[in-house]
Amino acid sequence: MSARIDRRAVVSRHDPRLTWADDAILSVGNGRFAVGVDRTGTQTFAGPGSDEERLNTLAEWGWHTMPGEPPAPWESLLRSYSSPRGPVPYLDLPEGTESPSPGAAWFRENPHKVSLMRFALVDRDGGARPSAAEITGATQHLDLWSGTIRSSFRYRGRACTVITSADPERDAIALRVEAPGLDLALSFPYGSTGWERAASWEEPDAHSTRCEGGRIRRRLDDLAYDVLVHGATAEQTDAHEVRLRASGTGDAAGTGHGASAPLRIGESAPRDGVLDVVLELVPREVPALPLPGRAEGTEGTESTESTESGAGIRARSARFWAEHWESTGVLDLGQATDPRAHELERRAVLSRYIQRVHAAGTLPPAETGLLANSWRGKFHLEMHWWHAAHFALWGDAASLRRSLDFYVSTLPSARETARRQGCRGARWPKQIGPDLHDSPSDIGPFLLWQQPHPIHLAELLRRADPAAALDPTLIEVVEQSALCLVDLLRPDGELLGLGAPLIGAQERHVEDRSRLQDPAFELAYVAWALRVADRWRSRRDARDAGELTTIARRIHSPLRADGVLSTFRAGPAMERSDHPSHLLAYGMVPPTGTIPAAAASAALDDALAEWDWDSTWGWDYPALAMTAARLRRPETAVDALLMPTVKNRCDGAGHFPQRPGLPAYLPANGGTLIALALMAAGEDDGPVSPGLPRTWGARHEGILPLPGPLTEL
Repeated sequence: MSARIDRRAVVSRHDPRLTWADDAILSVGNGRFAVGVDRTGTQTFAGPGSDEERLNTLAEWGWHTMPGEPPAPWESLLRSYSSPRGPVPYLDLPEGTESPSPGAAWFRENPHKVSLMRFALVDRDGGARPSAAEITGATQHLDLWSGTIRSSFRYRGRACTVITSADPERDAIALRVEAPGLDLALSFPYGSTGWERAASWEEPDAHSTRCEGGRIRRRLDDLAYDVLVHGATAEQTDAHEVRLRASGTGDAAGTGHGASAPLRIGESAPRDGVLDVVLELVPREVPALPLPGRAEGTEGTESTESTESGAGIRARSARFWAEHWESTGVLDLGQATDPRAHELERRAVLSRYIQRVHAAGTLPPAETGLLANSWRGKFHLEMHWWHAAHFALWGDAASLRRSLDFYVSTLPSARETARRQGCRGARWPKQIGPDLHDSPSDIGPFLLWQQPHPIHLAELLRRADPAAALDPTLIEVVEQSALCLVDLLRPDGELLGLGAPLIGAQERHVEDRSRLQDPAFELAYVAWALRVADRWRSRRDARDAGELTTIARRIHSPLRADGVLSTFRAGPAMERSDHPSHLLAYGMVPPTGTIPAAAASAALDDALAEWDWDSTWGWDYPALAMTAARLRRPETAVDALLMPTVKNRCDGAGHFPQRPGLPAYLPANGGTLIALALMAAGEDDGPVSPGLPRTWGARHEGILPLPGPLTEL
């Protein structure tokens, strides 16, 4: 029996250690709340006059809507399309995304996620923030084992240290600032309707900030929250700025906590001028959110007492992260001399940290997580599988279960969408915010591949936690998802296909959405998902068990008539750009018997030789790797996952920047973890490590295999 993997060694050898020259942003958080920090451990180099969009304080409840009624009702954006079920209304944006109507623009822009505060260093005498030239010798270390960032630098020649941590449960951060000549200032922005912006500093009269001792009261129209300050004195110095100063070695006035708490990682003895502060955010009134236990207008606690000092939060963070790394999955590639192995292990470790910080809440995350806004912070349900499937595979099933509550809460809205489109069950949207209104688009409402995701995710959860099969809420989500899939099928003689209006996951045929049929990946995915949903029926001895499998057998093969795996079974020729989504039919989707391995292998080789990689996105490379792993082609899987393209670059913090305005992309992190789980743990009844070279001596613990081919009921 081999020795147990030294998890701390695997994790800690990939601690990010950054200097001023590294274009990467580190963050701390708990899955529902996170902050990004610059090299000072604060957000000094953000805010007015800065184009840096990654330094935010974001919480999943922090949504804002511009005041006033929308220019037109949401229902006015519906447009009738012909379908196998007759004329049905779909949300649409026929005039194009560049110049939407005022009504469409309003629903695309609202609600939007807002950065809740900025915490920055300011000169103690003049109150100005330091210039970049005044900060020298900056180095930063994220201790992954404790979730703590230690930032060291010199300000005007004087040594400074900032330690930044997040509470693992509350929306709170701890900052320990040893910075002679510097104080900490909090500043507060308004919401922004910009695509990638989380803050507007240009509208000071549109919101209010009021400092009442250790409580800062905030209101932005429909959003109201408090910032509780523990361990420092707070003084309002401008309409939307509050200065924090150390309280010395005695208790901070009004907080009951001083600087004499036990010291933690890298801390020196407390002394005058050391600021050890906790900033806790408490929502008072928030827009109606589909969050269990969160009611509209809920008042936050009025207490200014903290149960933790800064040192207490650092200790809680250290305990949480140590337990997280010890109790979940690990992949050890340390025996390999191939430099590709070290890079894959680095990406795995950093992706696990990033996903737990940014994507482990109750709401599905934005594609940039809680680091930055993209699509105004709204979440894309066709990306939810890429965000969340890995949690079940890497031993963190609880994080997947939390996000599945979203589907439970959204069922009434999804049922109404299905009814409007002539279907039973629930029809899941593509891009959505907490108002549960699908966002107007000429693509999103016509995508189909998000529809099987809840079935797939529930099945992965069941495999990790068999008790999930008895959860009545998950049973309902699986059943309602399957019923809608059945009714979306298109009769084609004795067989069934998928009909218009429709856009495939490749998204290259927008103008043909009124007549597209039978995208290959979606055919395979729907057929597999219906079989899985039938297994859920069989486990509860449902009278109609077997019916969904019978329907799945009638669905067209994804292959063209000549036996080639292409984008469509019949119709437009394959365009070798954007997502090579047809490969998902034999990778993300387990082999179903309708696609021979030779056809899948030929399609993979064709894509690797001919695809326009500049047009791809970060999850496409894990998709290639999954197909290669299913085909038992480990060298191809490794090379695909590490393909040296612009959108597959993993920076020093572990993020995958995609383009200007999209500086992080969580589907790439989640996809990397899903692909590595398949490459290391394989699939049901398959070989071990089918996607990793045997010479690497790969070891793993706590990683589950992915579903393999299903046998018939």
